[in-house]
Amino acid sequence: MENKEKDQKASKDLLIFGILVMGSAIITAFLFLISTKNPDFAGKARMMFALTSFFGVAFMIYMKEFRSVGDWKELPIAFRFIWWTILAGNSLNFIEYIMTTFIL
Repeated sequence: MENKEKDQKASKDLLIFGILVMGSAIITAFLFLISTKNPDFAGKARMMFALTSFFGVAFMIYMKEFRSVGDWKELPIAFRFIWWTILAGNSLNFIEYIMTTFIL
């Protein structure tokens, strides 16, 4: 009974992260397409891209810390390299947006 409830909670979590990441990615693409006609939307598109990166980082950390089974070091090195590359890329994109928007 307890395992079934845990699986249902995990399904809801994955659904929520999927909606956040895919929804923000679709809105980002739409805003970038609109910004070709109206450059005023370029800033909003960059903000949505940064949010997509933020949601992606949160999703990847959730998957690694709460959903992965077994030891992290048992996974193939290629998988871990790809995971860290995507995590670093998303993190740097979000940090760059925050720095250029609020600091510079």
